[in-house]
Amino acid sequence: MKLDLNLLRVLVAIHDTRNLSAAAGLLNVSQPAASAALARLRHAFGDPLFVRTPSGMTPTPRTDAIIGRTREVLDAIDRDIVAGIEFDPLRAGGEFTFCMTAIAEFVFLPRLLATLKRQAPGMRIRCVSPAPGQLRDGLQDGRIDLALGFYPDLVSADFYQQRLFSHSLVCVVRDKHPFAGPRLTAKEFRQADHIVVRDGSRSSEMLDALLASGRIDRNVVLTTSHYLCVPPVLAQSDAVAVAPRVVAGMFAERYGLRLLGLPFDVPDFDLKQHWHRKFHHDPRLVWLRTLIRREFGDGHLDDLMETLVA
Repeated sequence: MKLDLNLLRVLVAIHDTRNLSAAAGLLNVSQPAASAALARLRHAFGDPLFVRTPSGMTPTPRTDAIIGRTREVLDAIDRDIVAGIEFDPLRAGGEFTFCMTAIAEFVFLPRLLATLKRQAPGMRIRCVSPAPGQLRDGLQDGRIDLALGFYPDLVSADFYQQRLFSHSLVCVVRDKHPFAGPRLTAKEFRQADHIVVRDGSRSSEMLDALLASGRIDRNVVLTTSHYLCVPPVLAQSDAVAVAPRVVAGMFAERYGLRLLGLPFDVPDFDLKQHWHRKFHHDPRLVWLRTLIRREFGDGHLDDLMETLVA
């Protein structure tokens, strides 16, 4: 015998209320719907289950025999399955997997780790940097929860995105660099020794495309795959590097460097969080995205800077 679980809820509601109309109200269904459900139950069990008496709908011996186990089954479903889809950060364990470039890790990880330690102490963080094609697959199959950063390729009906804040690019030099003005001239930019970071970030590609379109050449003396070596090299040379303002500000504060404007206009670019539509309603990721937006949205950008340079 196969039963719709909702029929069992009708059985329990009638047993609790001893009244068909009251049971319908308890379940937020119409009285005819509750009556039809009772008819199906009677047919399935081959028993009237309830009989009308002056004191209400009185259960038959068959109902008395099954009502306890029925309650246990429904309670288990409500507790372990229905309630189980909710996300309780204080009790949850496991791992959040983010796609970030190295520069995004600079921006997000210090504050994110501290926040999760307080609000979801059992959760771990994992960061990956897949190729663009693998990023799409990773978000789709759930191996990656969120992509944080500048990912202009993740634009399709399969992906959601939410803007966090805007980035701008600046030049970074040592504090007593010969370039004294607040902004490099085009001549200074071309003559300078440049440190270029190829860390896979799309902002680097955007800058390269902009320079190529304007036929602006750089005298590149050092190319590296990460930013870790950039501040000490800048501090001991007259080289310059172009970096997002948030990270450049952190370098300047910690290593005694100075920020200069670029000699040409570079459009700001938005840092966003991206996720696959398949997980749009996943309570675990709804909670995570809400936290990311709260901690790293525009209104908290100054706080973020203080965290980075503390």
